[in-house]
Amino acid sequence: MSRQMSHLGAIEVRGLSKSFGQVRAVDDLTFRVEPGAVTGFLGPNGAGKTTTLRMLLGLIRPDRGSATIAGTAYPDLAAPTTMVGAALDASGFHPARTGRGHLHVYCAVNGFAPDRADEVLELVGLTAAGARRIGGYSLGMRQRLALAVAMLGDPQVLVLDEPANGLDPEGIVWMRRLLREFASDGKTVLVSSHVLTEMQQLVDHVVIIDKGRLRFQGPVTELAGSQGTAVEVRTGQPEDLRAALAPYDGVNVTADGAERLLVSGLDAATVGHAAFAAGVELRWLSEQPGDLERLFFTLTSGADSHGQLTGNASEVGV
Repeated sequence: MSRQMSHLGAIEVRGLSKSFGQVRAVDDLTFRVEPGAVTGFLGPNGAGKTTTLRMLLGLIRPDRGSATIAGTAYPDLAAPTTMVGAALDASGFHPARTGRGHLHVYCAVNGFAPDRADEVLELVGLTAAGARRIGGYSLGMRQRLALAVAMLGDPQVLVLDEPANGLDPEGIVWMRRLLREFASDGKTVLVSSHVLTEMQQLVDHVVIIDKGRLRFQGPVTELAGSQGTAVEVRTGQPEDLRAALAPYDGVNVTADGAERLLVSGLDAATVGHAAFAAGVELRWLSEQPGDLERLFFTLTSGADSHGQLTGNASEVGV
């Protein structure tokens, strides 16, 4: 497939809604994921990411709306395993089976040549571990094996849930390179993750949801424009500075340590003038460009101060 983006691998979600009892997990959600890029699917734990991915893959029936791949619902695809590779869970392996044996089962079920198992083992760096039982694999190795399963059909689309969970730093760099190469061939990558700093390094576009609704969609390059700058301030009088900035409309002040504040909604000159007028001594004043982490904090709730969403990343929730 050429590098030119095509509708053949596009993911489109339109008016998607799903409730579980009184809980609205996904609420009139609409977004589009284009081929030729890595798109991050972000939101707090319980935001509706897993439910959305399961509806996309035909595992849950929506109450309303649609989720299609190349214009077709997943259950209606003529050859779904050659169109879509998905890895939503790295725990569904028989511990007594070898990695190669597990892949051979999938090859047999889907009509792939047996030697395809060895090809994807090499692709994900598990050739040496292919004869080992999966029960002895680390979490990072199981993540690689789950990706190998997703890649068996040489798909046009990859849908991955927390693919870097359990990987060491070298493994994360490897994953980043692999997914970018996949996307550079004009294919589609949709990656759900709770690690914002890693997503900043990996993705080209982001889709951010909260409480089942879309909060932001767009390229990472637009983040600075959409979020603006933040001002880093260090002072021994943080509460006095908060009080001095309180009268300004649209200002947001967050603590990042005992004496360090991040101020959004104002430029450095205005913050400095407000501090001077209030008699607050500043030890540091610096503007910082907008980034994914700050945009996320602005658009959603339920995130901690280390750039990770609250809750268990491996937990299957709504």
